[in-house]
Amino acid sequence: MQRDHLRRSFRRLGLMPADYKVLKLLPLIYVAWADGKMESIEKERIHSYAARHYDLSASGVAMLRTWLNQPPAHSYVAEALRDIYFLARARDDMEVDFSELPALLSYAEGVARTTAEALDQPTAVAPEEDEALEEIARELHIDHGKSWAKLLKELN
Repeated sequence: MQRDHLRRSFRRLGLMPADYKVLKLLPLIYVAWADGKMESIEKERIHSYAARHYDLSASGVAMLRTWLNQPPAHSYVAEALRDIYFLARARDDMEVDFSELPALLSYAEGVARTTAEALDQPTAVAPEEDEALEEIARELHIDHGKSWAKLLKELN
C-alpha cells in the first residue's frame, strides 16, 4: 500500500523511486524560489549541500538542476513535502529518517538568509520566504518555532 502510493506520486513528480533522496532538497528549493527569484549564491549553496550530503544519481542531479533553473509549481512542492513526511514515517529501506526533518528545515532557513547583499543575515529573510518556511514546517509536522528574522524583529 505505502509503496504503491509512493510509486504513483513519484511518477507524477517525474522521479524514479531510486531518486527519492533528491526530494530532501525540495524544501531548500522552495524557500529559495519563494521570493520569485533564485540568486546564484542560493544555487551554489544548495548545490554544495547536495554534493556534501547526498549521493545523487545522474537523473537526481538532472532533477535538481531543473529545480534550480525553474521554480516547481506549488502543487508539485506540496505533494513532494507530503512524500518526504510519508517516507520519514514509513518502515522500509529508504533513507529518510524522521529526525533529519528539522535539520532540513533549518538548512532551508539558512538558504532563506542567503542573499548576495546580506549573506547569512537573519533580517535578509523575505516575508514570502518566512511563509514558505512555515508551510514546510506544517507539511513535515515539525515545530518550527520562530525564525531568527522574526525573533530579531520582535526584539527591536
